[in-house]
Amino acid sequence: MATSSPDTNPILVVVAGRPYPLRVEARDEVGVRALVDEINERFNDFQVKFSDRDTQDCLVMTLLTYADELRSARKMADTSLEGELASRLKALDVLVDGMLQV
Repeated sequence: MATSSPDTNPILVVVAGRPYPLRVEARDEVGVRALVDEINERFNDFQVKFSDRDTQDCLVMTLLTYADELRSARKMADTSLEGELASRLKALDVLVDGMLQV
């Protein structure tokens, strides 16, 4: 989210039935609203599956699913970056070895 500036818009989002005022970059508003819809959908799924739990428990479970997905995505990004870096370093090594043998 952004701080108050000419490029931010004040919006009101509702998560788990509670309103939250936010200021977001104009270009990010659609994405933020889509994320709020997804969060509410997951929250509602948890409320249905775990009807014996209170609202806060369902919100925490929703948060944990997003945190786990973020951690997994970061791990995959790191792994692919390392693979790409290793591949490029190997290509450079072959190139340098070839130049040294001339």
